[in-house]
Amino acid sequence: MFLLIISFVVLSTIDQSVFAHWSYGNIGRWASKDHYCGGKSQSPIDLVFSISKYDRRLRPLHIERRPQFSNGTLINNGHTAQINMKHHFVVKHLFPQSEDYIVEQIHFHWGDSEVVNGSEHLLEGRAYPLEMHMVSYSSMFTDIVSAMSTTRGLAVIGLFFEIVDEPNPLLDPLISDLAKVLHKGDRVKVNPNFDVRQLIGPDRLRRYYRYDGSLTTPPCYESVIWNVLHEPVQVSRNQIEAFRHLHDEQKSKIINTYRPVQPLNTRNLLRSFALEDPFDERNFLAMNTGTIPTIRKEVFYILQSLLMIMI
Repeated sequence: MFLLIISFVVLSTIDQSVFAHWSYGNIGRWASKDHYCGGKSQSPIDLVFSISKYDRRLRPLHIERRPQFSNGTLINNGHTAQINMKHHFVVKHLFPQSEDYIVEQIHFHWGDSEVVNGSEHLLEGRAYPLEMHMVSYSSMFTDIVSAMSTTRGLAVIGLFFEIVDEPNPLLDPLISDLAKVLHKGDRVKVNPNFDVRQLIGPDRLRRYYRYDGSLTTPPCYESVIWNVLHEPVQVSRNQIEAFRHLHDEQKSKIINTYRPVQPLNTRNLLRSFALEDPFDERNFLAMNTGTIPTIRKEVFYILQSLLMIMI
């Protein structure tokens, strides 16, 4: 099965008018123009279970809808499809006694149709065709511009998607809107039937990788708390193809909108879960029993919680 990642984690853009000189075609020159792009805490990275550490302090993330909610505006900014939704959501429980992080925007990274590529982060060395990033900033700042150059001023949730045969109905409203923003500068109000919280689902927010990293486009500020969800969301080939129909300012198709993975260096890669995959009954149960019983996911969550207490 081909896999697609919408990672709920680095920024394609904060403000394209400010950082307009870069492109995915000149990645090798980013560091010569923005020195942070050559730093030691850059993103994305390869998420590898064996080198990560379980951290019991990492609790389930929570995305809360704010009272003055509206669905936001979908924009083709020439680099990606981006949903501006300032003050629509806040991210809670990033770490103990954490302040809220205000969601600024959501954007996507995707590849081409020939190979399985497109995600910025890798999972065990594997790329996915699509990754989604939910970008937020600390409520200690007045806006994202003042937060994004400060250590841990930003937090991003990254979501992977895998390709399946049937379209994901939770994505259909957004896919329909993509046809209305084919050219750079096009914008449209997001279909109210698109519910990003329902798309992600609360269970996925329990299991994620955490590390300190950077924006994945210039100026590459090393200010991001990354939270990349382990479990992917499903999407069909036709749905992912809708992203590849968007065009940049040269009227070329927007494809391969991802930065290659960067070295982890001395950083810690943490995870919120003790087991590599608590739903993989072969790994979790058959080792001792020689059988593969059918057990509900709720039971696995209970077993996982018990293991967290004992570790």
